[in-house]
Amino acid sequence: MSSRHSPSPTRAVLDLQNARSLLGKRLGALLHDQYYFNDEKDLGDIGSLEWRFGERELLSMYLLSDGASVGADFLPSDTPASFEIEPNVTCSWKTENLLAGLSATHLENTKICAVEGILDSFNGQEPLLAGFRVTFETGDSLIYLNQGDNAVVFINALPPVSVGLETRFVTSV
Repeated sequence: MSSRHSPSPTRAVLDLQNARSLLGKRLGALLHDQYYFNDEKDLGDIGSLEWRFGERELLSMYLLSDGASVGADFLPSDTPASFEIEPNVTCSWKTENLLAGLSATHLENTKICAVEGILDSFNGQEPLLAGFRVTFETGDSLIYLNQGDNAVVFINALPPVSVGLETRFVTSV
């Protein structure tokens, strides 16, 4: 796995700063890497996000290899290559419009007015940057969250509460 997906003690600060660069921008498109198993869409993992603005400006959000953290940078999403597990059993990914899939196309061309990091701490352990919450000028919010090796998105909803997990929304780490 590339170092892009490797966690480190100091990278959460930079990842949140990168995500906060969305502030004040108008969303052009929000793409994601949709997973397919034997050509059937698997809704359990939303994959990486690619926020697009203007001509060529973008920000990617993705899961880190520790199974709990997220990252953000200014590189295009690296959609995984398709592969066969055995003959006629394939895993593949397709880049798709996330907002269309979530019936939230009204967020296209809206201004982003808040970006927060989601810090999770389990049973008092060191907090991890587990996700991002992006709020639009419409009052709508989108949460991108690492939920146990799966990337999930919540529109205008909070993630479920887990026993022993403390969650905080922050603007700096």
